[in-house]
Amino acid sequence: MRVVVIGAGMAGLTAARLIGAGGHDVTVLDKGRRPGGRMATRQLDGGASADHGAQFFTVRTEEFAAVVAGWLADGTVREWCRGFSSDDGHPRFAAAHGMAELAARMCVGLDVRASVHVDSVRSAGRRWMVSWPATPRGPGGAIEADIVVLTPPIPQSAALVAGVVALPEWNYEPMISLLVALDDRPAVSHPGGIQFDDDPTWSWIGDNVAKGVSALPAVTLHTRADVAVARWDEDDEVLREDLLLAAAPWLGAAKIIDVHMHRWRYATPVGSHPARCLSKADGRLVFAGDAFGGPRIEGAFLSGRAAAAAVLHAGETS
Repeated sequence: MRVVVIGAGMAGLTAARLIGAGGHDVTVLDKGRRPGGRMATRQLDGGASADHGAQFFTVRTEEFAAVVAGWLADGTVREWCRGFSSDDGHPRFAAAHGMAELAARMCVGLDVRASVHVDSVRSAGRRWMVSWPATPRGPGGAIEADIVVLTPPIPQSAALVAGVVALPEWNYEPMISLLVALDDRPAVSHPGGIQFDDDPTWSWIGDNVAKGVSALPAVTLHTRADVAVARWDEDDEVLREDLLLAAAPWLGAAKIIDVHMHRWRYATPVGSHPARCLSKADGRLVFAGDAFGGPRIEGAFLSGRAAAAAVLHAGETS
């Protein structure tokens, strides 16, 4: 059975690995330059690195715990801390060399094609034709599949299958990420992360050295959702300067070496679908992602696992 998975984030890579282990031919297509989705790490001028999407993950289920145990054993991830403002005894895990490296580890043995901007999924009899246009990063193309697993945010997946099947409308909160490389450590106390409930600008600030991601000082700052909504369409330069002013108390006296800003339009789904994945077209289209499993790395994993189970079941009954 030929399966195409759209999206190389946690849900898509989890689904692809399990479907492939079930003996099926799997190809993963992702629009990013590197796989990972919000498991993203950026290299900054001066040699620093910074996670600019997902910052850490937790474990609440036996299914995810079994996978994380393997990552811990081979050094892919490490326990960062057990709380930020206080020790609550619940481990927070970080990828040893940045979240993008966790995605890279999950890609091993898979056919993953980056910089592929899929623009449609269309019926081709009992199969599907998945197509994409040429871009400056690569040629256009198409691939046929018996089953397609779609893991982008629901509005993006809905656009790909418009006129084929309908998906529920779903809201997402945006976020703007600011990465700042410094010549000295930021003013972020141990263990290197701050989660805010009442700051006027920020929801999160993280020290990438303390987390073990970077050998050189670099701080990651995430805006509140309402700040991102209000300032989404502003000029990059104006917004960057304003965010740097808001970040100043945590940058301390360090000199700024480099700054990068990234807008995440679909950072966090508002609520979760009651099912961990959604099957359509007699099980030949399967939708997954953190809107189904829950707005966390673990939620995306659980959704990808459910999507794989749905695909394998469809393969057995077809």
